[in-house]
Order: sequence, then C-alpha cells, then structure tokens
Amino acid sequence: MNFSDVLSEGQVERVHAEAERLLAETGIKVLDEDLLRRCREAGCAVEPHSGAVRVPKPLLRELIGRAPRTYAIRGIGGRAFEVGGAQPWGVAIVTDPWIVDYETQRPRRPRLEDLRRHTIIAEQMDGVAAISRMDFPVEDVPGPASSLRALEMHLLHTTKHYYFPSASPESNGMWMDLMRILADGNDATQARLFSVMVAVISPLVFSSVNADLLRLAAEYNAPVMPTVCPMAGSTSPYTPGGTLLLGHAENLAAAALTQILCPGHPFLYAFGPSVTDLRTGHDLYYTLDKVLWKAAGVQLAKHVHLPAAAECGGTMTFRSDPQNGAEGMLFMLSAVASGADILAGFGSCYCGVGMSAEMMLIQEAWLGAARHLMRGIDTSERLLASDRLREAGPGGAFLTDPLTLELMRGDGFFKHPLFDRSPAEQEGRGMLERAHERVEEIVSRAVSPVPASIQEQLRRYFHDTCKKLECA
Repeated sequence: MNFSDVLSEGQVERVHAEAERLLAETGIKVLDEDLLRRCREAGCAVEPHSGAVRVPKPLLRELIGRAPRTYAIRGIGGRAFEVGGAQPWGVAIVTDPWIVDYETQRPRRPRLEDLRRHTIIAEQMDGVAAISRMDFPVEDVPGPASSLRALEMHLLHTTKHYYFPSASPESNGMWMDLMRILADGNDATQARLFSVMVAVISPLVFSSVNADLLRLAAEYNAPVMPTVCPMAGSTSPYTPGGTLLLGHAENLAAAALTQILCPGHPFLYAFGPSVTDLRTGHDLYYTLDKVLWKAAGVQLAKHVHLPAAAECGGTMTFRSDPQNGAEGMLFMLSAVASGADILAGFGSCYCGVGMSAEMMLIQEAWLGAARHLMRGIDTSERLLASDRLREAGPGGAFLTDPLTLELMRGDGFFKHPLFDRSPAEQEGRGMLERAHERVEEIVSRAVSPVPASIQEQLRRYFHDTCKKLECA
C-alpha cells in the first residue's frame, strides 16, 4: 500500500457516489431560516419544518465546481501563501486544554506565558503559514476575561494568517472588530488575514451559529475551513469506511452551502475523524486509523478538485516515549505523502487536547524526515556515480573523491539538529532535550514582529473588552 493511494480509484468513486446519494436522498439539516431560503432559491429540496436540505446530484456537482482550486492567504506582514499550489504549508497551534510541561513531563493547564512562547515558536517556523488557537482560559488569569487575555498575548506576537473558530454571535462580533484592527486602516474585507473554521455537527447538522460564521466569512472574503469531526461509534458508523463516508458527505455539504451563500468563495476540505472508546466513552482522536483516514480524505478532496488539509501532528500520549515517536512519524509521513495542501496541527499531541513548544519543533523535524523519505533515491547518471566506481576500482576509497568533497555539505543524506547522528553527538541529550534548548534560544531573543500601531490598538481593545466583562 502507498500512503498516497489508500483508496483505489474504484473505492474513491464509490465513496463519492454514496456521499452524493446521501446528500440527495437524506440531506443535511440546516437550522437557519436565511440559509434555508438561500438553499431553496439555489434549487435544493427544502423541508421547512424539519430543516432538511436535499441537494440533487447535478446541483451538488455544480456548486462544488464553483470553489477555486487555489487561493491566497496572508498575514499582517504582507506575505502571501498560495493554498492548493505546488507548496504545502503548515498550520501550528499555540494552546490546548493541556500543556505538557517540560520540567515535570506531565500535563498541566495553560498559562499566559505558554501563549507567548508558543506563538514565538510558530512565528519562527518557516513552513508555517498560519496559526490556530483553542479558545481556553489560562490558569494564572482568573475571571471571565481569562481567555481574552490569552488571545491578546497571542495576537501581540504574531504576524501570520489566523484560523479562528467561533461558537457564539458575540464571538463573531469580536472577530470582526479584530479583523479591522489587524488590517490597520486597510480594507479588512480584502486583506484575507483570517480563515474561518465552520463546524458541521455530525451526523449532518448545520447550526445557525455556523450559518452566521459562513456569512461572516463571505462578508470579509475569509476562506472557509470546515471542522468535520465524526466520531466512529457515537456520531458516525463504527467502521473506518462509514466514518470516511460521513466525513466526505459533510465536507461536500459544507462546500455546497458556502457556494450557495457566496459563489466562488475559497473552501478548504478538512477531515478530523476519531474513534469512540466504547469501554469508557472517551474520544480517541489520534489512533493509528487516522493514518489511513488522512490520506483517504485528501484523495477524496482531489477527486472533487478542492484544496485539502491533513493533520500532520498528533499522538495519543503526552509522554516522550517510543509510542509518541512511532505515532508522530507515521502521522507526519502519511500527511506529507498524501499531497495535502495544508499540514495542520504542529504541536498537537495527547489525543488532540495537549501540546508543547518542544513538540512543535520535534514535529517540524519529523516533517523534514518525511520530506526526505518522499524524495526517494536519485539514480541520475551523476548521482548513480558509476564513473566514480570505475575510476576507484576494486579496493578503492571515497573519502577524498571529488564527488564526496562536492556533496559533503549538501542534503543528499538526512540530517537534522534534533536527530542524533552518532554516539559522539549524543552525550545524554535526546531529541526532547535538544528541542527544549532550541525553544529557549528562540524565545530568549524574540522581539514582537507586530507593528507598534497594531499592538497599541490591540491593547486598548482588550483592555476595554475585559473591563466590560469584569464589570458585568
């Protein structure tokens, strides 16, 4: 099996055909009157009392065809990144409900300093085009403004594109304010500084809050990334194939609703399935089944010509142990081999609810290893080096061979500063220790790249917003 073709061509066509049938015959439940009206006007069959929207196959294909195959995103630094082009780009996270503490090697709740450190690390990662953040309070800032202070700390230290989720109209309004601040006097609707994460509630429900998010995305020209997270055994069938089918159908539904609301709007196919542990009820987000799901999801996205994301990070454990390494490298290799346009989740571990600064850099190292493996072996005439073998002859040596001297500082063989390469380099310092040393080096010399005018506006906005919350 090749990681880039988990599904055969026939399997891709079958899954897609069944997803089209599911949306045409069963449909998706839409809990928003305005969006229901737009669906009806577009040609969908709408049941007003239940909110069921059935999309005929020809219409679904037409709607999916409106989404662009490539689009650009930017940060406040002005650099543009093409999503769907030849170069895949990374998305890092900067906080989760649990932070794996380097000193204790145990999970703890996030602190304000974690937001600063993790944002600084993500800002320095060349392959990371965008950042996302779970909306979670920090333990050293009590009260209702805790999560807002965490967001302030984060935004004060990054110039990168931002993927944001929202769960309320109030949060939507806040993000509209922040878009205008970060645009710094420019037209926020044209800046494309944000992508909007829009959830589908498995199985096949689209809420009014997420319809509001779609409208916000359309108003601000912000690309849409769905959060499609079916859980095998609880919100999707307890089979890898059934969960894949539901995830594909929900992506198609989200893409269709996006195009109904705003034809030609950028949409990124994304799929984050998990398995329900039927003994405990726990959600198992990073089981090895995801290695297959990632690649299969990208195959299905390519089948309908949509740019695709795949989670590149992730392990089930917070420990720096063999399980962590095996899962992490397999996840990274499958994501890179799939041909995904966005590699999401640098830093993520511990079943999708934990992270650390060290893990961000370790996963970046795994990315380098995966890309090296994907290159294969160059057997071109020059690098096959048959002429060098003939010249050296039996018993010859190659330490001072011209080709050795030419290539010795190149990238023909894998090397990375976080990987041990010889016993002489180890000295008791493993990958985790090396990553921590690098984290400390980066953080110690960091200066915020955010322009002073934007920093001042952000501080004023969060001061006023937090004061209102604390006085409420």
